[in-house]
Amino acid sequence: MGMIFRIILSMQKRLFLVGYMGVGKSTWAKKLGKAMDLPVHDLDQILESQLGMSISAYIQERGELAFRKLEKQAVLDCKDLDGVISVGGGTPCFYDNMAQLKQLGHTVYLHAPVGFLTKRLQDSFKAGAQRPLLSGVDLDDYAEFIGKHLMERQAFYAECHSRIAVDKEDVLARLLECYQTK
Repeated sequence: MGMIFRIILSMQKRLFLVGYMGVGKSTWAKKLGKAMDLPVHDLDQILESQLGMSISAYIQERGELAFRKLEKQAVLDCKDLDGVISVGGGTPCFYDNMAQLKQLGHTVYLHAPVGFLTKRLQDSFKAGAQRPLLSGVDLDDYAEFIGKHLMERQAFYAECHSRIAVDKEDVLARLLECYQTK
């Protein structure tokens, strides 16, 4: 079975996982990579490695615009990567990044409702994770913030080749289907 998926992968070398923060892009990228023996890349981790600091620290030091410029170059550099690539929640929403991602591979929007994302992000915060966009947002205000922010980004996410509802579907099976139907 793995051999069939590797043959399909050779026809489509990159699968980009897109979606709002907390939806599970990095987690599902790792699961798919393991299931199919594929390389897995996390664009945020690549950027942090290049920067020598967290994205949050870089944005605080240099500003979001400086970060988004570096991120745009990182998107273009994805042409040198194969396998599964998770991208930051804002990546598709700046410059022509979404068009570039779609040219470079198959894009999959991992979708979840506001309530699902709110719980995941609140739990993540309580566990010590820092999300630059949520800095200064009270836990009780997460749902309102996420709902508004998600609505602003929805048009970009909707451009993806495929869409998977992470709270309702077998995500791994659907990701495998993305390869079969591409």
